[in-house]
Amino acid sequence: MKKLGARFFALFLMLILLLPGCFGNPDGDDDEGTPFPEFSATADDNMTYSLSDFAGSPFIVLFSAEWCDTPCHMTMHAINADLMEPAMIVMSTDPQDNPQGITLQDWHDKADAHDDEEGNSGETLEFPFMKGVAASEELQVDARPTIFFVNSGGHISDIHEGALTDQNMIQSYWVNAGGTI
Repeated sequence: MKKLGARFFALFLMLILLLPGCFGNPDGDDDEGTPFPEFSATADDNMTYSLSDFAGSPFIVLFSAEWCDTPCHMTMHAINADLMEPAMIVMSTDPQDNPQGITLQDWHDKADAHDDEEGNSGETLEFPFMKGVAASEELQVDARPTIFFVNSGGHISDIHEGALTDQNMIQSYWVNAGGTI
C-alpha cells in the first residue's frame, strides 16, 4: 500500500513539473505580469495615443520629465539606435503643464538634438512625447528615466530604472517583450 501511495505521489509531482510547459503561449508570456495601465494622452504631434493603439505588438514606455536631460536623452537615443525605431512613447511624470517653461515640443526637440554635433546630424527621435502622470503614479515611478518593456498582450515584461545605454540589455529586454531585432 505504501508503494502504491509513493508511486501516485511521484506521478503527481512529475505532472506538476511537466504539464505547465505543455500549455500557454509558445511565443512568450503575453498574459503574465502586471498589465500596463490604460492611458489616453495628446502628444507633441497633436495625436492622441492610448493603450489600445499598441494592442497586439510589443512596445516601450520611457518615463522621463521635461527637465530630465542627459540620462533620459542618452537612454532615448540608445534605445532608438539599438532597436531601429521601436514602437515607443515618452511620458512625462511632471504634473505641471510646461514645467520650467518647457513645452512638449521643446522637450522633444531638445531630446532629439542631444546627439547632434553639427546641425541635425544625429539620430532623429520619431516617437511621441506626452504627459503620463496618472500612469506613472499607478506604476509608482520614482526614477527618471524608468523604462517599461510591454509585451503584445499589454503586460509589463521588464522594468529598468535609471539610464539604459547597454546594447545587450536593451536588446534582451526587447526580445523578452516579444520584439525582434
